[in-house]
Amino acid sequence: MTVMEGQSVPTVGRVEAIPLRHALPPEQSYGSARGRVSAREGTLVRLETDDGVVGWGEAFGPPAAVCALVDDLAPLVVGAPVNHVSPVVHTALQVGYHRSHGGLHVCALSGVETAMWDAWGRYLGLSVSELLGGRVRSEVPAYASTGFVTEFVDDEGAFSAALQEAVGEGFSAAKIKVGLGRDRDRRRAEIAREKLGERGHLMVDFNSNYTADTACRVLDGLRDLDIDWAEEPVPPHDHAGYARVRRCGIPIAAGEAAYTRVDFRPLVADQLVDIVQPDLIKCGGIGEARTIVDLAQAWNLRVSPHVWGGAIGQAASLQLLAAIPNSPHTEIAGEPLWLELDRSPNELRWRLLTDPIIASDGVVAIPSGPGLGVCVDEDVVAELRVRDPE
Repeated sequence: MTVMEGQSVPTVGRVEAIPLRHALPPEQSYGSARGRVSAREGTLVRLETDDGVVGWGEAFGPPAAVCALVDDLAPLVVGAPVNHVSPVVHTALQVGYHRSHGGLHVCALSGVETAMWDAWGRYLGLSVSELLGGRVRSEVPAYASTGFVTEFVDDEGAFSAALQEAVGEGFSAAKIKVGLGRDRDRRRAEIAREKLGERGHLMVDFNSNYTADTACRVLDGLRDLDIDWAEEPVPPHDHAGYARVRRCGIPIAAGEAAYTRVDFRPLVADQLVDIVQPDLIKCGGIGEARTIVDLAQAWNLRVSPHVWGGAIGQAASLQLLAAIPNSPHTEIAGEPLWLELDRSPNELRWRLLTDPIIASDGVVAIPSGPGLGVCVDEDVVAELRVRDPE
């Protein structure tokens, strides 16, 4: 459907926050150098227009708090034209300026914003990538996000098997968890390099677990393993530390702990990172992520969205990736534009959609249907719903 002159756009009639949880058996807990998780949690946002079009969003953070914040946003959203995404976002941030420009209220806003994009696209019969300015690509290479930290941190067999499984499924790139000390980090990277081969792409994720001096010493010890990027080597507030680590000569990636363009401005303008990583379920949503992409490209930096959540966050990231213009190149890219494909046990990712997002030989096709291009299985949503989130 296209909007004709004089035709009104539907308004938002209802916004519902849905808390979800996938509990993990103790033996399956996993995580990073910062600690392990016993469950995967998240909040879906179900938005319905006054004429019955449904859009879906996803928000990062503890469901009890996020659901309350989505409810708090509802009066601002209900009654607004579904295509007034930017006015709703900016009004919410300006009205809530005293809450800061980051935190769980921005996560909640991300979920509502994404649901508006999805509903708007479904109403028009257009994909979100087309609404963002046009689809540049129909598929994207994916790297396997794997090699997590478990209770058995020194179990090289299990770590090696996880890498081998990804390679066996056609992945030529992987990101592994490090930040466990120089010896363990070196050994993990060696195993990953062996499994990926000389031409494979290897990223290492520190999850901000180091000071700048330690990160530099560890990276110096990994230099011969041809690391594509080192992710979050120091805490997000340590801008001086990022500047020090970036001088080590290995590309630096960060952004998963940054909110809105305000947090990303110094990362980009001060050239603190090489790869900018907005996470759509926490940075402010699809439109804010697109602005962050434009900032990165204005400073000639690479972009790779951080994707650590459920299926709706994946779908939104794919729509963003589809619309990112080639820059600074035209047809021949110096480095791939990557999708992060989480390989951890997470029913919020692989069960929520009637057609889950999967890779074939390390490549993911970007849905071309209306909105986010995916169909949510509401029976599964009901099954995973938390009745009394705490």
